Amino acid sequence: MKSKLIEEANHYDLIIIGGGPGGYVAAEHAGKHNLKTLVIEKESLGGVCLNKGCIPTKTLLKSAKVLHYLKEAKHYGINIEGNNEFSLDWKAMQENKKEVVDKLVSGVKFIIQNAKAKLIEGNAAMVSDHIVEVNGEKYYGEKIILATGSLPRELDLPGFKEAKTKGIIIDSTDALELNKIPKKLTVIGGGVIGIEFALLYCELGTEVTILQGLDRILEVLDNEISKTMTQILTSKGIKIITNVKIKSINDKTLSYELDGKIIEKNVDKVLVSVGRVPRYDAFKKIDLVYDERNRIVVNKNLQTSKGHIYAIGDLTQKLMLAHVAYKHAMIAVDHILGKDIPYHLVESPSVIYTYPEVASIGIIERDMNPNESFVTKMPMSHLGKALADHETDGFIKMILDKKTGRIIGCHIIASTASDLISEIAVAMQSEATVFDLVATIHPHPSISEIIYEVAKKALYENYK
Repeated sequence: MKSKLIEEANHYDLIIIGGGPGGYVAAEHAGKHNLKTLVIEKESLGGVCLNKGCIPTKTLLKSAKVLHYLKEAKHYGINIEGNNEFSLDWKAMQENKKEVVDKLVSGVKFIIQNAKAKLIEGNAAMVSDHIVEVNGEKYYGEKIILATGSLPRELDLPGFKEAKTKGIIIDSTDALELNKIPKKLTVIGGGVIGIEFALLYCELGTEVTILQGLDRILEVLDNEISKTMTQILTSKGIKIITNVKIKSINDKTLSYELDGKIIEKNVDKVLVSVGRVPRYDAFKKIDLVYDERNRIVVNKNLQTSKGHIYAIGDLTQKLMLAHVAYKHAMIAVDHILGKDIPYHLVESPSVIYTYPEVASIGIIERDMNPNESFVTKMPMSHLGKALADHETDGFIKMILDKKTGRIIGCHIIASTASDLISEIAVAMQSEATVFDLVATIHPHPSISEIIYEVAKKALYENYK
């Protein structure tokens, strides 16, 4: 017999807490399959990716890339008259970013409305296993999807809290909203987000230093990717210091340890980019199972320890990427609908939107078994289109199964790596082989020919 609390609540087949990439895709999929669906979002539809991450960052990076092309115009036979200086309109760049974001937020709202899902703006709080309270009202969900996303991780070090209050310490959200371009930017962390912001502000004229705690930047990626990107970034004027231990900050003096010595660095802005942490506040009263690293335990269907509650996207801390959240949303809703669609995390591509771009999927070379697989590599400078574009930095590295020729990993640095990796993702998902890639006609001249060329090289060298 249902309690009075449940009887008084509004009933839904599915309640989704969070209207970010995972949340709104789940709402669309559920609504299209006639599930009575409620979406609760406390900030802005589209979540971190659309409002404070992927989209605004890439919009600003595009502006920086246009500036880069202007600086390099002479390589394309274009002479710019005058003193060859360019005027930056930071306010206009910010307005362009806002216009793009607002347009996409409106699109997300339309998606939810078109799916006939109900949208409520406010702070959601689960008060029991099935009851969610928002704006003083209670709602009953037969199934619940947690899609609350993540926040930038903070460093609990001496002076950091005070420096954050003063605006000296900033996170990735703050870095998108600065009133002016800083003269100097110190980036703590050499991961994806830190690298993208380092390049953005370097191109805009900021003196940029990256302080990395490990022995290389982009440490989770292929070693050659890390090495090549270090060379590319330093050639642009970015200073990269590795094996650093951050100690404290006092006003605008940042202290860190390097080779046993304490070094003090005068800073303007310090971007802390050391990962992200899940948002658990909306369901902290619910007794879910967490692992030793405080991650929500989910099964292959994204179910938590309470089978009717699902956790998707950044909450799972698997790959904190919007397109992974999209896929999670489909898996969770399909399972609610009685379907069981397999999902392999290794087939999720990741991209860094520098220029050239970096894209990766599958295993990396240092993790492969040399008795069962092999590596084939091809530089971008071998392509006619890359030469014509004056964009020859980078390479493609493919890891293949010796016996079958199936692709088990691919790593690319190229001007359009984000597009190239999609072909590899389709090939891996469909279990295509290097023989299939060679048999596929690629347009000439194009950057995509690099896939054909590296596959052909693999065929000649290993499958004679």
